[in-house]
Amino acid sequence: MEAPPTRQTSIEAPPAPKEAFRAVDDAVSHPLISVAADVPQPAPPLSAWSVPRLSRRHEWLIRSVAAASLAYAFYWLFWRWTSTLNWQVAAFALVLVLAETLRVIYTTLFSITVWKLTHHDPPPPPAGLKVDVFITCFDEPLQLLRRTAVGAKAISYPHATYILDDGKSEAVRAMAEEIGVGYIRREGNEHAKAGNLNNAIRVTGGEFILQLDADHVPLPNILDRLLGYFNDPKVGFVQSPQDFYNTDSFTHIVNDEGHRLWEENRIFFSLVQAGKDTWESSFFCGTCGVLRRSALDSIGGFSTNSVTEDMETSLVLHGAGWKSRYHGETLAYGLAPASASQYHVQRMRWGTGSTQILRKMNPLTYPGLNKKQRLQYFAATIDYASGLQKAVFYLAPIVFFFTGWLPIAVNEREFLIRLIPYMVLTLLAFELLARGTGWLVHSERYGMARFFTNILSLSGFFRTRPIKFAVTPKGVTDVPFSTYAPQLTLAVLSVVSVAWATVAAHFGWINYRGLASAAIWVNGIWLLWNMYFAVSVVRQSVRSKQQRHDFRFVESLPIQIDFAAGDEANVSPDRKPAMTEDLNPTGLSFRSVYRVAPGTRVRIPLRLASGSFTAEGEIVHVTRRKSRHGETFIHGVQFRDLPNATRNAIEVHCTHHSVPFWRTRYRQSVPVFAHAFERLADLRFGRRRSVKLPVIVRVCNADGTHCEPELGMLEEVSDAGARLILESPIAPGSKVTYDVPGTDVAGRGTVVFNRTFESPTDVRFAVGVKCDRDVKSTWPSSWRRLFAALETTHA
Repeated sequence: MEAPPTRQTSIEAPPAPKEAFRAVDDAVSHPLISVAADVPQPAPPLSAWSVPRLSRRHEWLIRSVAAASLAYAFYWLFWRWTSTLNWQVAAFALVLVLAETLRVIYTTLFSITVWKLTHHDPPPPPAGLKVDVFITCFDEPLQLLRRTAVGAKAISYPHATYILDDGKSEAVRAMAEEIGVGYIRREGNEHAKAGNLNNAIRVTGGEFILQLDADHVPLPNILDRLLGYFNDPKVGFVQSPQDFYNTDSFTHIVNDEGHRLWEENRIFFSLVQAGKDTWESSFFCGTCGVLRRSALDSIGGFSTNSVTEDMETSLVLHGAGWKSRYHGETLAYGLAPASASQYHVQRMRWGTGSTQILRKMNPLTYPGLNKKQRLQYFAATIDYASGLQKAVFYLAPIVFFFTGWLPIAVNEREFLIRLIPYMVLTLLAFELLARGTGWLVHSERYGMARFFTNILSLSGFFRTRPIKFAVTPKGVTDVPFSTYAPQLTLAVLSVVSVAWATVAAHFGWINYRGLASAAIWVNGIWLLWNMYFAVSVVRQSVRSKQQRHDFRFVESLPIQIDFAAGDEANVSPDRKPAMTEDLNPTGLSFRSVYRVAPGTRVRIPLRLASGSFTAEGEIVHVTRRKSRHGETFIHGVQFRDLPNATRNAIEVHCTHHSVPFWRTRYRQSVPVFAHAFERLADLRFGRRRSVKLPVIVRVCNADGTHCEPELGMLEEVSDAGARLILESPIAPGSKVTYDVPGTDVAGRGTVVFNRTFESPTDVRFAVGVKCDRDVKSTWPSSWRRLFAALETTHA
């Protein structure tokens, strides 16, 4: 073991632009003004809070429907057990009704957990606390670890940052020294991540520990938001949500048109954790949480009985009488599994660890837990048995078509009049309890994706030998056939079973009771439902291979491209406007209406949250795209010889501004009724059209002249308005003109709103413009020419 590293004593605080921009906010009024519905409107104000907050009336409605659904579910089970079993196929009938019983148990536990969600307002943090920030790593890509270390060093509350290197890499040691953070290495790798953390605890002395995985970059205010909870001396740890910046991952669904975002973990971090907090049972989740050192010392450090040290340590701390708090605000962004193979490695470890805890530390008998905690930990550890229940539901219609067996011996009418309200109530209760985060179709898809991995993870309950800690792979990975073989097998069996049933019915080998029977229709719909999700998982798995070694952050910056000496022959030597699409310290992509040849050297001034910097690079590829506004070109730029100061500034800008800014514009919870109304509004008023090109905006003075132009982005237009993204607001009522250089897209109108989008380090404004009705600027050029010709003919 190495000697304890020198602790950081001075931390570079990031700029505090909120105060700097407050004068702008105060000087210019920008209320949301009610205008014509077909003018592009700003999204409802959002924050980084992950836990949905609904009115008391809505919560009462949700609980009423959930209670009715549970009551009917228990009636359904009673009826199934007492009146419907077909004893002629007893094994099939019993397996199916047992799966239904398990499903009702899971539904009940979920409903109990999320019945009421806690919403904490964080107390102010005490001054002068000693805080250590631990970054655990084991052979992760160096650029990934560097990003986290730079972000951690920029945390505003005074702290010491340490990289805990279980990979024992000299490159990591050199990087830590270059960045200016501590470095800890131990002998051996006993107990994996838990052992790594326990070693760091022994050689450091902070009163509180912020634990970060190698891929989770904290926002600068993370400690300011979490430390105040420790004013209660019995609070042992505080957890915040895990959120992710790689929204092209296997677990993300992004709807750009509706500005909606869904991630497979969202139900857990938006609902389950907030519900468990109500039951005094929120978990430490391995990263993005702060722990009290004295609490860890009281239980001998991080627990090492399973490969899920986080939930296990939570259970031990709760058993020892320590409290937990869940702060439902996103304060760090990490990497979700980029591919199907990464996803299954992660879920296999979680499931194996949970079943290990169930065997070794049975929550129903573990000393010190109260009744609420016993129920919640038991629910968490048995969750992975749901894979068996899912498998039965996926195979049941296939068995019917292969054999003609009916597990239910009851009149079709009696069955359907009970089944239909049961299904309707169950689905409606789930959507309402999910409070806009459920998205049933997506939830079912990922249930299909992980059912077989959940079954395999049950082996943890029976294995007595130590299980190796499997780190979730990062970077480029393959997608082996085994990751989607179970779903492909289900899809093939579904097709074969229907083909077999067609032949068997034709030759009279099996009596399916006719094509008009309820058995055929119910099992046919059931089969198609399962097959749809199986095929979609196969397609998603095959396509989920990560292409880049490092992630490019979504970032729309208006830029002016300078072309290096010697390249003027390729393009005009004048500065050319463009719009970045993505950015990271290795390069960027920009969108333009002109094409630049690959190999061209470019110089790009970047206005970042921490200041202005210049990056030089080379065009490495060009992609041509067609749109209603003409041709656009996407250029990939690879940076050359980027100074460390610029590299670090880009890292901080991307993680502390670009990600939070982009996420405030995408909703992660959309209540089911609000979603339906939005779809009706789209049909009534027409769709907005995305542009996302650089725009020059001029504010008209009283005398009809224009002030100094500002470069921004024309985000979208509709038949009556436009929405601009600018670095400064424009007073509502102002007359403006705008045009996209290199195109015939232009217009003029009146500013009707300013919407502020703040990140922890910067601010931008969405400016809504209601276009003059006599201006056809938002029409395609062919339409405008036709209209002009008609006007001339009429004259």
